[in-house]
Amino acid sequence: MKKSSGSGSGSRTRRCLTANFLETRLQFPVASSPANQPSPKSPIFNTSSRRKRAADAAGGGASASVTAALMESPKSNALASIPDLKHLASSRLRDLKLHVDRSHSEILKDFDSSQSRLHKRFKIQSQACQQVLDEADKEYKKMTQRITESREAMAASYAEFMADAQTTASRACKTSIAELSQSFEKQIDALRRRYGIQTN
Repeated sequence: MKKSSGSGSGSRTRRCLTANFLETRLQFPVASSPANQPSPKSPIFNTSSRRKRAADAAGGGASASVTAALMESPKSNALASIPDLKHLASSRLRDLKLHVDRSHSEILKDFDSSQSRLHKRFKIQSQACQQVLDEADKEYKKMTQRITESREAMAASYAEFMADAQTTASRACKTSIAELSQSFEKQIDALRRRYGIQTN
């Protein structure tokens, strides 16, 4: 009987402690946060709201690259004021401008170098073409001179041949024909005497 009374008192004590604990847990949020009481304004909330307003103000006027760079920055470099954000944005813009200027200068250098190479190549090709044209002109002049000399030589030889032919023909007409006619007449007279033919 003693054991049962002790166990009963122990169970009642545990039930009382559990009920008190549950009441405390249930009443704690109601007592600590009333419905009509405004939420406290902590410095953390103010800082986060200022960050949000600064980010919204800077995001409206900054470029996409600066916004992406700001988005990619780690949380340890989180900004606490608008001047810091402006300083970071100006530094990002300055870096972007330097990068653009550097790229522009490199593009101009590449363009100038390629243009100079093309100019040199064109100059070399022009000189080679001019050299070929000069050599062809020289060969044409040589061939023209040779043809002219050959034609003049042929004309001179033809004139000499014609002169020799005319001289030979005139000599033959003057001497050979007379001698032949005289020899023919002598032979005719001999035949007449042999056959007793008289001439009238």
